[in-house]
Amino acid sequence: MELTLLHREPSLVVIDKPTGLPVDADSAHSVVAILSRQLAPPGGRAWPRVVHRLDRDTTGCLVVALNQSAEQGILRAFDERAVKKRYLALVQGKPPNEGDFDTPYGPDPRDRRRFTTHLDTPRRARLTFQVRDRLRGAALVEVTLLTGRTHQIRVQFAEAGFPLLGDPVYGVPAPEGAPLARVALHAERLAFPHPVQPIIVECSAPIPADMAGAMVALR
Repeated sequence: MELTLLHREPSLVVIDKPTGLPVDADSAHSVVAILSRQLAPPGGRAWPRVVHRLDRDTTGCLVVALNQSAEQGILRAFDERAVKKRYLALVQGKPPNEGDFDTPYGPDPRDRRRFTTHLDTPRRARLTFQVRDRLRGAALVEVTLLTGRTHQIRVQFAEAGFPLLGDPVYGVPAPEGAPLARVALHAERLAFPHPVQPIIVECSAPIPADMAGAMVALR
């Protein structure tokens, strides 16, 4: 297996992550393991460094550093909130044309594997969204993350009454006839300051076939 590279240079790559692939699991079938083989020079090894993550079933733009200097620079950009991330999600119902969520956020005290907005904590989760397309009983929303909390998009939309299609934890099954066997979430765009040069690296990943097929089925 080889990963689709949206941007490549000696210090970093941006990939179009497929669904079903963990980022850095201790397994030969992970982003890190595949890139280690795919980018290795003849007779040598590549050393990918994870600087952010996407859930196993989420597709789209993922940046991976290839040396320590790039790793530190990209991590600094995340800490300074200089990284811009835009997602596409298929949600159930009729959300408003545009809006934002600014809520408390943290682990669910009833189940530490889940997250929730329904708690008393100073930690916040923020995003903005706008509807890109309306479908039968669903909508395609464009989401700009302002904070990067675990499961944030899935939780905030579910608890606002618009759960993501195909989400087995917070959402609802995909409607019958929609070819979608995972959570309908795609990291469409990623932009960040280059760790060394005074430029912005910007990449986009096309909507994957399963989400596009689900949209066709829901028209």
